[in-house]
Amino acid sequence: MLLRACRLRCPCCGYGRLFKSATRLHERCSACGEAFEREPGQSLGAVYINLGLTLGVVAAGYLLMRSFTSLTTTQLMVIWMAVAGIGPFVLHRHATALWTGIVFLGEGLYIPWPNR
Repeated sequence: MLLRACRLRCPCCGYGRLFKSATRLHERCSACGEAFEREPGQSLGAVYINLGLTLGVVAAGYLLMRSFTSLTTTQLMVIWMAVAGIGPFVLHRHATALWTGIVFLGEGLYIPWPNR
């Protein structure tokens, strides 16, 4: 289910596309009709996923570059602050898709799924 979401496909069936534009989710899957946003405010979880992914990339990149390059701390800070500013925009679709997959995975424990 999470792999389907990471491919930006419907977590339920794996066929319908999640996004109708760069930043907007479809309301329902075109293949199985499943609603992607279950309740208002659900997308807040994607913000936390996005923040975690961005901070992880920036922290790991900074530490790796500090260990293996001769760049100064100021140069590294400039590079990784730029990445931290751009990262959320680049990772938005995948963070939203991953969160949608997590929501579907969690609800699968409590509600029956439609025929696949």
